[in-house]
Amino acid sequence: MRKKGRPLYNEIKATQVASLLLKMNGGEMDFLKCIKLLYSIEREALNRWIRPVIYDDLYSLQHGQVVSQTLDRAEYRDHPAKSFWSDCLRTTSDNIIHVIKDCGIDTLSRAEIDLVKEVFENNRGKTPKQLMNEHHNPALFPEWKDPGSNRIQTKYSDLLTLLGKTEEQVKEFEADLDELANLEALTR
Repeated sequence: MRKKGRPLYNEIKATQVASLLLKMNGGEMDFLKCIKLLYSIEREALNRWIRPVIYDDLYSLQHGQVVSQTLDRAEYRDHPAKSFWSDCLRTTSDNIIHVIKDCGIDTLSRAEIDLVKEVFENNRGKTPKQLMNEHHNPALFPEWKDPGSNRIQTKYSDLLTLLGKTEEQVKEFEADLDELANLEALTR
């Protein structure tokens, strides 16, 4: 059984989604904007398919909703940890994420690629501050809770309920996560 609240994070897909966003933006993007778009992609995938793209941990932070494990990889570090993310993308001290190596899109489905493109196009002209303000708007992101100086986890089941999914759909989703975690454990 998987640990409750611990999704099956897929760093390769997270990197490929971020890289695709950056390429559509000329190869770089403001750190905050990229993180907000990544959250929006994950959220919209849950809304449409009742399935996330990257299976990240979701949290409310002071600057709105985030995909937490991806945020950790994207934050600026003098010496980033060796990872698929750090092999392909780099955040500079001016908080800009850059593509440094093509990482492909081979783990993304056609529907996921289309979703990334749609979210990018819908937010192309927005500033990071505008996106941050949207993530604090309860009419747009009712899952955001003011964490003060801490963080508050957003459970997939709670988000799915806020997105109007039925109790049966939420239970089926949770059962699918458990099954995926069990299968992944068998391959380790």
